[in-house]
Amino acid sequence: MKAIVNTNVILEDCILFDGVVLFENDRIVSVGKKSQIEIPKDAEIIDAEGLFTAPGLVDIHNHGSENNFFTDNPEECCAYFLKHGQTTVLPTFYQTYTAEEMIEGCKKLKEFSLSGNGRIIKGLYMEAPYMRSSGSNKASFKWGDEIHISRYKELVDNIADYVKVWAIDPARTNIEEFMNYVNKVKPNSVFSFGHSGATSEQCEKVVDLGVKLQTHHGDSGKPPKINQARHGAGCDEYTLCNPDMYAELICDQNGIHLSPYTIRSVIKSKGVEKIILITDSYPKTGDYKNDESKGVMWGPDLNYDPEGWLAGSHLTLDGACRNVMSYTPYGICNVVRMASLNPAKLIGIDKDYGSIKQGKVADLILVDNAFNVKKVFLQGEQVM
Repeated sequence: MKAIVNTNVILEDCILFDGVVLFENDRIVSVGKKSQIEIPKDAEIIDAEGLFTAPGLVDIHNHGSENNFFTDNPEECCAYFLKHGQTTVLPTFYQTYTAEEMIEGCKKLKEFSLSGNGRIIKGLYMEAPYMRSSGSNKASFKWGDEIHISRYKELVDNIADYVKVWAIDPARTNIEEFMNYVNKVKPNSVFSFGHSGATSEQCEKVVDLGVKLQTHHGDSGKPPKINQARHGAGCDEYTLCNPDMYAELICDQNGIHLSPYTIRSVIKSKGVEKIILITDSYPKTGDYKNDESKGVMWGPDLNYDPEGWLAGSHLTLDGACRNVMSYTPYGICNVVRMASLNPAKLIGIDKDYGSIKQGKVADLILVDNAFNVKKVFLQGEQVM
């Protein structure tokens, strides 16, 4: 038995000051105030020295570290993100992968996830095959042709059981055919509005096929213009109007992906319960230079492709939490929910992960009030 004491425990909707978290092996045994918890005499005492105890962070959209894709070096990626409190990660495949590369990558990551640091991998997030056929790294896209079962059947048949989220463009011809086949192979699959120029009407047409999320809100693409004066409503607007959908946010240090005003307005519109913080972390693909006249703006946690297009980030989820707290009214309890329970609920693992409760897996992190990660416990084992 282990006991974290002298700590402030971040629960789903509040903070438990002067709390205690008891856990044994890989499960939480009990949580409560110091005055209410009887600590076994033989328990190993972990003095948090006033730090916050939070659930491990859940990053559902992550291509890899600054140096490696998950498929190239899963050990380096997992070790890196664990240091930043990310105890659950969904490696993300992009449209630059062929079907064969995705199938082999899935096999490799499934095997790696069975032990060690690989245990943080809980499935895949697919920014492939069928988002919009333009965007960052578009010169390397493999999936710009017609949607047809002869192209996607082998891919879906081989990896659908391990995929947690499929990002799609509702404007693409035959996208419903693809979504229906995914649901046939794996019923109740989760879809997300990804890179897209779709209208809100096109979004509404497919939402009942399992769309529960919008991939990086504000960066999905604008719908066609209605006239000289304005654009129509697209994925962003549809997501804000649909109370059942979650919205992903990339919150970098300089507010380049999304301005602080946009972040505040989206959280206010959706509510804390429907926001998911992500990193969209992507390995460095080009030595870009700052050129604000072309929209290329420097940031320590940004990534650009060789053509100068913003392409994910070098963000970590602890940094994302800190950034949200720095330029919005939302505090540590709110950002932890956005980075743990909400994503866990979306992908259906909240019975075991995403919050600190009796019976849940002991994925725990100790952080200070600036959200610097000091200790990490993965399935009850201290790994940092």
